[in-house]
Amino acid sequence: MKEIFLHYIWKLNQFSHQNLQTFHGDFIEIVKIGKLNHHAGPDFLEAEIIIGDKLWIGSVEIHVNSSDWNIHQHSGNLAYQNVILHVVWNHDCEVDILRQKNVQTLILQDFVKPEIVFNYQNIINTKLDKIYCEELLRSIDLGQFSFWFERILIERFEEKTKEILKILIKNQANWEETLFKSLAKNFGLKVNVEAFELWSNSFPFSVLQKIQFNPLKIEALFFGQAGFLEENHEDIYFKQLKNEYSFLKNKYQLQPISASLFRFSKMRPRGFPTIRLAQLASVYTKYLSLFSEITQFNKLKDFYRIFEKVELNPFWHTHYTFKNESKFQSKHLSKDKINNLLINSIIPIRYAFERQKEEVEIDFYLDLLNEIDAEKNTILDDFERIGFKNKTAKDSQQLIQLKKRYCSEKKCLNCAIGQQVLR
Repeated sequence: MKEIFLHYIWKLNQFSHQNLQTFHGDFIEIVKIGKLNHHAGPDFLEAEIIIGDKLWIGSVEIHVNSSDWNIHQHSGNLAYQNVILHVVWNHDCEVDILRQKNVQTLILQDFVKPEIVFNYQNIINTKLDKIYCEELLRSIDLGQFSFWFERILIERFEEKTKEILKILIKNQANWEETLFKSLAKNFGLKVNVEAFELWSNSFPFSVLQKIQFNPLKIEALFFGQAGFLEENHEDIYFKQLKNEYSFLKNKYQLQPISASLFRFSKMRPRGFPTIRLAQLASVYTKYLSLFSEITQFNKLKDFYRIFEKVELNPFWHTHYTFKNESKFQSKHLSKDKINNLLINSIIPIRYAFERQKEEVEIDFYLDLLNEIDAEKNTILDDFERIGFKNKTAKDSQQLIQLKKRYCSEKKCLNCAIGQQVLR
């Protein structure tokens, strides 16, 4: 038994009020259950409870066992002087201070339906890779949770904002640099995230700004810092890159990372890190101030235009790496990859910027995600299989947050869906 489950039972009145009485036999009438306290002190504040023929106003403390009062050393804590009822699951001992002050004890398990406990235990004991309430969802109308889903989507935006602002501080409040590093990380998804993150931090962003609009120099910087120009090849394009990088390396005192950090195995060739670096280089060839651009956009088509214009050096149409030539294939960014960059970099960065300025119009972001196609992965497949809607990126992001912050952490009692299925 978990104390948080008892909080849930008390907060949502999931116990019988008929013939409700204390351990000593006094009848109880709950006028107000009180307000859940998220800080130090008793669990519920400002409760109003009639015990016998007397109205008590004060706090309610909840424990699994009565002895937890002593274990938690509440007797010497002034914050607990106003407790009017001790609610427990097991009454394993009398608490001296409560007996002296005539504070009654309610044994909650005597008034809770067994099926509520059974359902909770089943959920908690489900394997981590499962959606715990899956078997209980069949009788639930998932359409009733639209408000809850929007709430956790905003929660996801806020979590991402906190992380972005931490990076912004490291970048000395440079939003352009923060956007670049976010894009670099997401160009590396999923296999090469760490390598791309290390790579983006291996050279001053100011170097990139100084050479923008010079495609060869940008490509030389990107491939050189990734360690891909350390070898020797006879191709003219490769030699040009190597010469340019040699100049940049000496001028700006650059140190490349090791190319061995990048993974190619078990990947589709279009997702090779060499192709992703070439695509990112193309983006920064076209936009001097990409962050300034995205803060001005109001329509999804404007955001798409950033990446739809990506055109790589012709070399990459017949290569996936510097070593081997391949059949001609244009290496433009796929729509799925563009959507991924919008969802995980562009939109969160813009939201964080406006959030910092306290100018966020949340409906703009909800509508934007609603226009983008749904994401696809095994987590979302599981949700769809049991009846959850996943038609747009808004749906996808909501479900990912649900899984990440509630299902995986077993916070079913903090989830509107979990609370519903446990009733």
